Amino acid sequence: MSFVHPAFLWALTALAIPVLIHLFQLRRFKRIDFPNVRFLAEVSLQTRARKKVQHWLVLLARLLALTFLVLAFAQPYIPSATSNVAAGQRAVSLFIDDSYSMDGRNPQGRLLDQARMGAQDAVMAFSAVDRFQVITNRLEGRQQLLTGRDEALEAASQVDAGPYSRRLSQVIPRQREALLTSDAPVKRAFLFSDLQRSVMDVENWTNDSLVPTVIVPIPASSPDNLSIDSVWFEGPVRRQGQAEQLHVRIRNHGEQELVNVPVRLSINGQPRALAAFSVAGGDVADTSLYFVQGQPGNYHGEVSIQDQPVVFDDRMHISFRVTDRLNVLLISGGDAATDRSIEAVFAGDSVHVFQAQPYRAIDLSALDQQDLVVLNALPEVPSGLADALRAFVEGGGSLSLFPPFQGDPSGHAQLFTQLGLQEPTRGDTSSMKVERIDLEQPFYRDVFESMPRNVDLPVVKERWGIRIPPGSDALLRLQDGRPFLAHVSVGRGAVFPCAAPLDDRAGSLTRHALFATSLLRMAELSRPMGALYHTIGEESFIPLDGVDLLGDQTPTLRGPEGLELIPEVRRLPGEVVLVLHDQDLPDGQYALTLANDTVMTLALNLTRQESDLTAFTSEELEQRLQQLGLTSFTVLESGTADLSLRLNALDQGRKLWKWAILLALLFLAAEVFLLRYLK
Repeated sequence: MSFVHPAFLWALTALAIPVLIHLFQLRRFKRIDFPNVRFLAEVSLQTRARKKVQHWLVLLARLLALTFLVLAFAQPYIPSATSNVAAGQRAVSLFIDDSYSMDGRNPQGRLLDQARMGAQDAVMAFSAVDRFQVITNRLEGRQQLLTGRDEALEAASQVDAGPYSRRLSQVIPRQREALLTSDAPVKRAFLFSDLQRSVMDVENWTNDSLVPTVIVPIPASSPDNLSIDSVWFEGPVRRQGQAEQLHVRIRNHGEQELVNVPVRLSINGQPRALAAFSVAGGDVADTSLYFVQGQPGNYHGEVSIQDQPVVFDDRMHISFRVTDRLNVLLISGGDAATDRSIEAVFAGDSVHVFQAQPYRAIDLSALDQQDLVVLNALPEVPSGLADALRAFVEGGGSLSLFPPFQGDPSGHAQLFTQLGLQEPTRGDTSSMKVERIDLEQPFYRDVFESMPRNVDLPVVKERWGIRIPPGSDALLRLQDGRPFLAHVSVGRGAVFPCAAPLDDRAGSLTRHALFATSLLRMAELSRPMGALYHTIGEESFIPLDGVDLLGDQTPTLRGPEGLELIPEVRRLPGEVVLVLHDQDLPDGQYALTLANDTVMTLALNLTRQESDLTAFTSEELEQRLQQLGLTSFTVLESGTADLSLRLNALDQGRKLWKWAILLALLFLAAEVFLLRYLK
């Protein structure tokens, strides 16, 4: 047993007062002899002995009453294993997990409501002069201040579920930092959480004997949850009137199999597609939504399901642009026949805007407006053109390279080097066929479902030796295993080098159907149309593809519910990006505007980290803490019932002062009884 105010024990010296009073009240009796008074003497002896016992009992009652009264002022307690009892002010930090997983439920109701009530009970368990910090996953600057009890109660009542989810290794240091600013002799931290495994990175926690931490588990009844994991289009380009297939991946985080669950697609607020899926417990399911693209322009869509009670991950916002034209530029080296072959592929197609320019009179400023640039039969690539083509490709454009007939590879060495390719070498002139088409690559996979063994592939009579860097794709290979047509990623764009000239004397590529197919596919895959959506809090930089910000133009980002903000725009080498700092942004559709013109649309979605509701049990967490030797952490039993009493006992041990007062009153009553009724 220990005492909060041990100095009061000096008052036990006052026990001498009733002893002295008792001694002064004793009387000496004289012996008087009377004849024939035998029976009277017996009664006198009996009364005298009885009085003596009564006096001792009264003295004992007075001593005990005074003793327990002194002990009550000294506040005795039985310390718990983690108690840190001291007199004076206390500094208390309370973390309320406000992530979306706290929208879950158990028999007592919504988890976040229980966490708020538990935090308020914890505040009321302390004195009105103590100081409090109420902190959430937002980690706002104002939450680092210690406030009074009334302010803490109000802050706890206003906590609501939001998009932020922090690992507790980020929260605990913020609590300790705030508590260490206080001079209070006693410091205590509390964590109200559902113990979701995705945030309980116990291995990154550290001990702090000055700030004991109490973990209050508020577990959900079931980890069952259904979430939309990702969404993507079958093809890379959105064109007017095109039949689209939108893939949707749904993840079942529970153990129960779900059958015929509907999934819906709306575009610009109008229903466009409906499908159903079934998914086993703990598995993922892929389904597809089909629709036809409309007129050119910017579109926003929403894929949605229905699943209670956690609903933040039941919808996925998407944003895309439908285009009607692709710009193709031919930079000619003067081979008219092969130039006409390239023009024949694009000029008669209304989907493409085709133009040709000689390489010595090229307008370099026109490159930024192109989707695909075709270099055909250039005897050399001037350094200025090489620099401009590198910037074009790194910015997201596509470049196709066809060497000249009987040309010198050294004339293209600078361009190849700037694009990260090895310099081409002169090949041989022996006749050789293209051996196979790699259908495993997406480039041809969507064009050819299968390839017959005896298919007639182009014949090559003259070729350069090209070597592609690791990670690149050889779309077509020759019989000797060397690449004939390759796909090389450079920056945000792509380069398609071909080993053979288009001249009929160098091969039969232009007379083969594969020629037109390859060029059309290069154009179709050029200039990626950007991501369908971005994740709040996970993506720092969002590329502004196709957005030209001149001078000091300041764009405005307009979002749901009339939200307007001025975002940070950075100009990086080869691109302009939008910087979204760790802001509390709602999910939904956003428009980037200049003045009153919308230059780009964005879809922002919440992270799916909170979708997996799997959590630690109290027993598992206690065992993990013991294994790691984290002795400054204590786990309460699940639930917030009688929380203030449990926290009081945990913080200050088992208090005994109330029992001391009760016993003092009891012995005072015993004294009164002895004096009044035992005469």
